[in-house]
Amino acid sequence: STQSTGITSHKAMDWRLLTGGAVVVGTALYGLLARARPGTGIPAIMKRLVLAEPNAALDRVQLQIEEVPVPVPKSGEVLVRMFAAPVNPSDYGSWKRPNPDGTYPTPIGNEGSGVVVASGGGVIAGRMVGKTVGVVAGNVNGQGSYQEYVCVSAFKNVFPIPDIPAEDAASFFVNPYTAVAMTEYVKGNKSPAFVHTAAASQLGQMLVKLCKQQGDLTVINVVRRKEQVELLKGIDSEAVTVCQADEDWHAQLQALIRAHKCTVAFDALSGEMTGTLVQLLPPNSTTYVYGGLSGNPVGNVDTMDLIYRRKKVQGFLLTSWINPKDLMGALFRLRRAAALVNPGLRRGGWATSQFKDCSLEDLSLIHISEPTRLLSISYAVFCLKKKKQSNNTSDYHTRESTKLTKSNIIIISTASKVQY
Repeated sequence: STQSTGITSHKAMDWRLLTGGAVVVGTALYGLLARARPGTGIPAIMKRLVLAEPNAALDRVQLQIEEVPVPVPKSGEVLVRMFAAPVNPSDYGSWKRPNPDGTYPTPIGNEGSGVVVASGGGVIAGRMVGKTVGVVAGNVNGQGSYQEYVCVSAFKNVFPIPDIPAEDAASFFVNPYTAVAMTEYVKGNKSPAFVHTAAASQLGQMLVKLCKQQGDLTVINVVRRKEQVELLKGIDSEAVTVCQADEDWHAQLQALIRAHKCTVAFDALSGEMTGTLVQLLPPNSTTYVYGGLSGNPVGNVDTMDLIYRRKKVQGFLLTSWINPKDLMGALFRLRRAAALVNPGLRRGGWATSQFKDCSLEDLSLIHISEPTRLLSISYAVFCLKKKKQSNNTSDYHTRESTKLTKSNIIIISTASKVQY
């Protein structure tokens, strides 16, 4: 009996030792994985593009370059060396109106891509070092994506994008995730088709490709010019299009809405177009307004359509679809979208964009023109680092810019890409 008790005590002691040893090893391993990784070769000072003076007329917006200290990541944060960042309507739209606090200059740029070069500590942040990532940096810690380095949360603001050059991931978020969100809204409304205005934009082209790839939705594309019809037909020979240059485009659109049993529209224009879509759609339909390219407020809406035909006009915003307040749901939606978007970012994929590059080092001021015929910037890219991931420059996007002789102003002309 005494011997049996001694054996039992010995076994209990062995388990305590094993458990204690596992805790020590686990703690040491966690400490190793969670340690800060400060990186090497990081400069003390960086350049960034800032908004110096907003203006309702884009040709009077003042942008300038300033030099500031490179931010230092805290625990849970990473430092990303930016390779490229896009100019989307969601970017330059904010350049037209004053900041709520009226403070200038202010950092700009919502998204971009680069490589994680340092972490401030934490397991997730440490595992990101060396990876190509997309970054959502707008209004994060007083930063924007138009700068050489950004410091952001490894959990909330960084999206790993493997197996593609960093430059190709520049527009990984706003347009591709919006395309995915739109298709999910349509499916949620149980509509087999949807109308999309200003449909030859970069987002519109993505929607044509995505719907073709998925095969379960039809997008009815509304464009202004005949060459835009040809552009979309070049992407998908079976693309359904309506051109506003045709005198009977209203009748054409209504016939297509009926033929495809469409109950949803996404309007990038606002103004009279919103009311036109509401009129042409059937009862119990929804028109989502997600842009204001016309420069006019929503109009031309028949009150009887809203009251008796139960038609709805609703705003659409990507962050509303993500719904960060529902953390688990947001993570699920983002994961589902990433599974579609990341493969689509590869060359020839549905989520790729057309770039026009300009080097940050060559700029002291950018003057962006908004022609009165509503040609506005569809897509441009600031390459923030001259060094590419490949020495073969033909692998990357053609650089185009027109320099003026005074003030070192560069006009980024995207008329060939803008599709409204």
